[in-house]
Amino acid sequence: MQVNYQTPISALLRSGRRKHISLQTWPKAQINHSVTFSPHGELQQITLESGPDANRLFYKIEFALPQEHPLFLWRLTIENRGQSPVQMDRITLMQAGFFPKRKLLPEPGPLSAKYRRKPIGYGAIRPHPDPGKLAFFTNGWQSWSFTGTLGTDEWPVGTSLGFMAAPMWFNQGTPRLRKRGRFASDMFGVLGDRLHRSGILAGFLSQKQHFGSLEVTTDPIYPALALWANGDQARLEPGAQISTDWAALQFVNLDDPEPLAPYLDAVARENRVQPSIPSHQPSVGWCSWYQFYQDISAEKMCANLQSAASLKNELHLNLFQIDDGFQAQIGDWFNFSSGFPQGVAPLSSAIRETGLNPGLWLAPFIVHSKSKLRRTQRKWLLRNRFGVPVNAGFVWNNFNKALDLTHPEALAYTQEVVRTAVHEWGYSFLKLDFLFAAALPGRHRDRSQTRAQALRRGLEALREAAGPEVHLLGCGVPLGSGIGIFDSMRIGADVDGTWLPTWKGLRGLFKEEYAMPSARNALQNTLTRAPLHRRWWLNDPDCLLVRPESNLTLAEVQTLASAIALTGGSLLLSDDLPALPDNRLRLASQLLPLIGK
Repeated sequence: MQVNYQTPISALLRSGRRKHISLQTWPKAQINHSVTFSPHGELQQITLESGPDANRLFYKIEFALPQEHPLFLWRLTIENRGQSPVQMDRITLMQAGFFPKRKLLPEPGPLSAKYRRKPIGYGAIRPHPDPGKLAFFTNGWQSWSFTGTLGTDEWPVGTSLGFMAAPMWFNQGTPRLRKRGRFASDMFGVLGDRLHRSGILAGFLSQKQHFGSLEVTTDPIYPALALWANGDQARLEPGAQISTDWAALQFVNLDDPEPLAPYLDAVARENRVQPSIPSHQPSVGWCSWYQFYQDISAEKMCANLQSAASLKNELHLNLFQIDDGFQAQIGDWFNFSSGFPQGVAPLSSAIRETGLNPGLWLAPFIVHSKSKLRRTQRKWLLRNRFGVPVNAGFVWNNFNKALDLTHPEALAYTQEVVRTAVHEWGYSFLKLDFLFAAALPGRHRDRSQTRAQALRRGLEALREAAGPEVHLLGCGVPLGSGIGIFDSMRIGADVDGTWLPTWKGLRGLFKEEYAMPSARNALQNTLTRAPLHRRWWLNDPDCLLVRPESNLTLAEVQTLASAIALTGGSLLLSDDLPALPDNRLRLASQLLPLIGK
């Protein structure tokens, strides 16, 4: 274990910082044994209390074994009993093995290679005593981020789009590696031995306090794994304390039909996922986005509503969702575009009259640079250390900004948007998108909040504003932060009318962009995140496009449709229903009713 933090050089020079590392060695510690009760049942627990260090930080380390589940748990609590605040950086909960800057040579090696050998004391991590070929299952940070298994000879998944996309797709506390066989992951990951079919899962049970990161090297001689919580330079004031989320280890049999089940179920218990989630009926309906994008109007919605109503019984539809484009600008949610002169409340009533549930898209945490909100409420924006609004990524042909949810007025505004959509406009289904914006690195108004705490607080506020009966679908949200809040969750990249990622007709340049919209990318996470379905929420694999005018072949459409049907998540059509040929409607009808498992 290791704690990295910073202190002021002097009380007069707050900008200067001195770095400190604690818990590399264990000073004298008080050890206690107890039996406690938790969402995981009875825990046999050992607590070690140590301190103070040079800056009067005290540490409490809790190790716990659930009596009913095959997991090992531990967490660290840090209390500041000093006179000055400290800024928390990285809190390392585990490091097994060594991460060299250059490739290590096998022992024994020539004398000239002495600086390329593994240092004494770091050990190694091996899923089997006789190591076979290693691979790593990496979990992406948010809905659109790549999730899948990578082998020793493969490169980590990254992006060549830089500041245009990286703030959206990658956790800024998780390293973006560029070495073959060396990978990173968010919240949890699995190091597996493909020969002996054994593995080690390491991760966190929640992301309420910190975003958790992993780094792995699958070097066959010196494999290594590190697990840490990102402190985000949040201030720990004198007299305050902070605990990490529970870290967890699980030994995995890769041939088990559900190898990750003990961990995934523990995460659900820790986040108090509603017991009714496993029995919920997935959404089956229509969404405006992939046919019209932002070019929507009340007239177009009414035409498709009429078709949806006539197909409701044949296709078992229960939802009609209006997506992006009804608002005047991203951030200006109470002002409507010219296509909706009367707003969206009349459409909600019309949808209900057909027997369908009315759904609405919102992106309450992100702000368009040309919005009225950005001009009038500049103090609500999240800014970097230079006072410049942070970059929330390039979307809508614009570099967007993010709200600072530690600002009480900004948080109240997001609640008012959701409250109005539900209780005044009448929408019982909300798709909440681009929620990663609240978790971007920046200088928050409340400097004591980590990014994970700020986001979780914001999501809880949205749920409170909506009420318990409203169905919330999360999208573009760091997955761990949304567990226990959302009924459904987008678990992959946006689908598209092309198999590979394409932008303005260019395809080959974006083949390795696994978070860009495309049918291939949506399919990837539909399969790799299938085990989350009915454990953490209902999976949303995104829409199914069946119209013949797309660039998808019939075989590609059938492949995507089969994956959606077999994994049991929600199913939304996103074609212009009045113009859809009968043979393409039959393709959709063959998938319904959903398998649902």
